[in-house]
Amino acid sequence: MRIVGGQFRSRALSTPKGRSTRPMTDRVRENLFNLLGPDACTRAVVLDLFCGSGALGLEALSRRADACTFVDVGQAAVAAVARNCDRLGLTDRVRIERRDALRPGAWLVPPDGRGYTLIFVDPPYKIPAEEEGRRRLARMARRLLDLGCVAPGAVAMLRAEAGVDPGGPWEGFDLLDTRTYGTTTLHLMVKHAPGKFTRRSPTGEGGPGG
Repeated sequence: MRIVGGQFRSRALSTPKGRSTRPMTDRVRENLFNLLGPDACTRAVVLDLFCGSGALGLEALSRRADACTFVDVGQAAVAAVARNCDRLGLTDRVRIERRDALRPGAWLVPPDGRGYTLIFVDPPYKIPAEEEGRRRLARMARRLLDLGCVAPGAVAMLRAEAGVDPGGPWEGFDLLDTRTYGTTTLHLMVKHAPGKFTRRSPTGEGGPGG
């Protein structure tokens, strides 16, 4: 697995040992960032939930994001993120939290008071596939809004298995786009910000599996 664009393009990333994570392929990640657009990461404050190796947040940092908070409950995952951040010289721009991403609390609020502008949510496929999991994701999103840590116009990406309805858009968000690449579907949502974004019709697009 490698970073596909920006300052650290082609740099290899450590991944957690074992089978507890399901990394997004390099090509799907490239398609995601192309979909977000060339300026989406500039000065962004990023939240990477269920971060695994941290590839999504690191990709954003490589593309000029200011800071990223990585959250994962797995010890192997947070260790891999820490190794990757250290190797890339990014330790001063990141926070790494070993916590349950489905239970955000005050610990998640950025210390400088800036709201997250780009949020990646990449849970195990079984979570958005099950009714209780969808409810928990919706509560998580509602809690993030209640904490006041999501900036107006922030874009959130939810990854789910192709063919699964993850129950979005979440309260407080509008659907921005939906794209399918092989066995992976990316659902993009935007926090209500009248006049800043226009809603696009969902489309499908073939591609490699995630």
